[in-house]
Amino acid sequence: MKTSITFLLFMITTIGLSQSSEKWKQYLKKENDRKFEKYYFTSLENAYHHKYKVVKKLDSTFCIILNENLPSHKPLEKMLPVNNLWKLPSNFSNHKEDKQYIVATDTMQALLTDLKSMNVSDIKILDNHLVSIKSNSKKIIDAIIALNSVSSISQESLQPIGESKITDQNFTINSINKAYSHFPLLTGENQILSIKDDFFDVNDIDLLNKHIPSTTESAVVSSHATAMATIVSGLGNSSALGKGVAPKAKVQSSDFLNIYPDEVATLQGAVTQNHSYGTVIENFYGSLANAYDAQLFLNTDLTHCFSSGNSGLQGYQSLTGNFKQSKNSIVVGCIDQNEVIMPFSSKGPAYDGRIKPELVAFSTQGTSNSTAIATGIITLMKQHYQTIYNTSLTNALTKAILINSAKDLGNPGPDFTYGYGNINADKSLKTISENSIIVGNLTSGETNSHTITLPVNAKNLKITVVWNDLPAAINSNISLVNDLDLEVISADNTSFLPWILNPDAPQQPAVRGKDKINTIEQVTIENPASGSYTINVTGFYVSNTSQEYSIAYEYELENRFEWNYPVNSDNFPYDGKTISPFKWNSSFSSIPGELSISYDNGQSWEIIENGINLGSEQFTYTPATQKFSKAQLKMTIGNADYISDTFTISYDLNISTSLVCDGTTEINWDKPADVASFNIYQLTGDQLEFKEQTSNTTYAYTDGKIHTVIPVFDNSEGIKSESTLQYAQNSNCYFELTLAEVYEENKVKIDASLFSLYNIKKIELVKISNTTEAVIGTITDIHSKTFSFIDAAPTKGSNKYKINIILENNTVISSLLLDTNYLGNDLFFVHPTLLGKNEELNIEAKKEENAIFYLYSISGQNTITSPLLSKTSNIKLKNTASGIYIYKIITSSGEIQTGKIAVF
Repeated sequence: MKTSITFLLFMITTIGLSQSSEKWKQYLKKENDRKFEKYYFTSLENAYHHKYKVVKKLDSTFCIILNENLPSHKPLEKMLPVNNLWKLPSNFSNHKEDKQYIVATDTMQALLTDLKSMNVSDIKILDNHLVSIKSNSKKIIDAIIALNSVSSISQESLQPIGESKITDQNFTINSINKAYSHFPLLTGENQILSIKDDFFDVNDIDLLNKHIPSTTESAVVSSHATAMATIVSGLGNSSALGKGVAPKAKVQSSDFLNIYPDEVATLQGAVTQNHSYGTVIENFYGSLANAYDAQLFLNTDLTHCFSSGNSGLQGYQSLTGNFKQSKNSIVVGCIDQNEVIMPFSSKGPAYDGRIKPELVAFSTQGTSNSTAIATGIITLMKQHYQTIYNTSLTNALTKAILINSAKDLGNPGPDFTYGYGNINADKSLKTISENSIIVGNLTSGETNSHTITLPVNAKNLKITVVWNDLPAAINSNISLVNDLDLEVISADNTSFLPWILNPDAPQQPAVRGKDKINTIEQVTIENPASGSYTINVTGFYVSNTSQEYSIAYEYELENRFEWNYPVNSDNFPYDGKTISPFKWNSSFSSIPGELSISYDNGQSWEIIENGINLGSEQFTYTPATQKFSKAQLKMTIGNADYISDTFTISYDLNISTSLVCDGTTEINWDKPADVASFNIYQLTGDQLEFKEQTSNTTYAYTDGKIHTVIPVFDNSEGIKSESTLQYAQNSNCYFELTLAEVYEENKVKIDASLFSLYNIKKIELVKISNTTEAVIGTITDIHSKTFSFIDAAPTKGSNKYKINIILENNTVISSLLLDTNYLGNDLFFVHPTLLGKNEELNIEAKKEENAIFYLYSISGQNTITSPLLSKTSNIKLKNTASGIYIYKIITSSGEIQTGKIAVF
């Protein structure tokens, strides 16, 4: 025993272990055994030096290596053999009941044979290297981790849940509106994107002719999947909110119940996949994170976009789903229209301290929606890059451009709430147009230098490097495999290192330093000196032949101002209903502005606000009244005026459907004072087409198609109102309300309310007696949707009526049958007089007056006594025997009514 301990201490000393390694002693074998082992414990420095394969990073100093390529006779340098506990997940705990585990292997057939020999239950093959099993903890520790065919075991949730409930869009927050203005040809045409979710509704009017069939799509159609597809690529037929970011893109669907990556061939050419779902909060690098990193590393043009989750109220490290711990994907949180994080938006850091989410985008309803916006923007970026450079935009360069173009929010530099900031679609596309990008590759120990030149008036230089990293081994405590370092040398030879964060104090702002965990590094310089800047990228450690990387950079010019919203294609409010802040970019320092608006092409201006803080880059303006007009904004800064494009102020007209009857649909809408005419559009194929113009606020059509209305003013159109819905035929057939009741004791009044007066020639009241029908009233001068008839001679007892509407083509539309009881000289109407045991006896009074009801058997025995406290009462004949009964009703004023009933 003494010899073994001495050897172990010698080996620890040889490796140079410090107190920081104490926590890993649980992984070391205790016996003095120099035989050939498959896995060893050593330092990262030693592993890098000898180019050993690292299968699990334990921390920034130590690791587990695979001894697969080492000959058994070669002396083991600074390594210790390990037991199998390192294969377990960090969240492993003891349990007697069977739980689901994911087992990774390099030899699938051997693993299956081993597991079956142990009578392991519920074995399910997930892919070529993964199976799921169910087991208790004892069997895992005692038997399964000891198998040579097992390389790791993880526990992670595989049940996805959508992370938004309601579609909400505001393209002004991410400068998509501005991108449309600067890049009008970018619509997503010839692009295919993938939605991993349930199946979307291919008959939704915003998604017509979009579907790319796939063998992986779900059989379940859901509103969540439909909403995601709409945000990414909707046609805009339903309303302004039905238009997607890339409206001409096609959509492939993939079932998210298979939560692992889809085979690339099944994506049908899609190079961006949207994942707007989560599972539970999971902070480790599991099989899902490994699988997505592996796919992205091997398929450099593919991009996976994940929602961060809606668990932000649980604090930091609240990403929902193990796949969101992947390095090469993009994770997106959500902000409101004022660019403030939504409280529910899940936060980072990743399990190993990496910056997550990388970015945020607009949504007040869930990170599902913000992620779909990001997917749409990426689709436009990939179309733009392909058009300009005739080659595909890689995932690493996509991320570099998005991150570098984002607006920094929260603490200066990146943070674990907003990541690198709010996505800016317009700046991202400009980065591509201006070719402000650099790509390269390097090997371990190599440094590449790139030079850019800044003018005298430059401000806010930003440089971002991104690389697609090799997947880490499952359960690695640090996921970074290939470690690159960024350094920027200014014209005056000052060195700038990237921003880094402290995951142990996640609320603290970023500081500059060497980054050893992220695959994204960013340097910003607020007031850069003019001249040449050198961007150095160093391969601190590259495990494979070489590592490719992508760089995006940008800078602003001082004392510049530019409007972001509204621009010339915009409406205010952006959707015709919801007020959204005016937005701008400004590089002025500590100078206030004066905001004004003009409704007459700049001939006169109304001041909205003085002392505007230009650095806020937004101002919320709520007009006192709704106005339909062309307008311009002006920001006065010092002696300079910055005037916006001419934009449109208009509002949704609140279309309602007043009639769906006899093949005709009638719609009506608001009549604003500023609007004299309206354009009618109808859905033809998959697009809305102009039909005709009207000055009325009602419109009828017989083609059954979907229609909408657009106000016309100042020789131009306003915003399109929400389109009509398609209703079942005759579902809204004139009659809104009909009622017949006794009036003035000896008359019956019949009231009616109609949805529409369209095409009505006359209205008749018909009285029905047995099988005879007689018209007792007619209205031919029809001006109101509400009207009444009076029957001055009702018969005692039941009186039945119906109302007939006769249309111009002589079609008759009848109301439902109306029935009321006229008592004549009787005080009460008692019915039915023949009823079964336990049925109810109904009593209707002629006038409001309290009374008492007595029921007597034929022999005079009182069987029921019940007060009558309202004009209509119901009395249940509980267990009343069959026979003839006498009732007597005595009112509070002493009046009496008697009669007979029969019970059978």
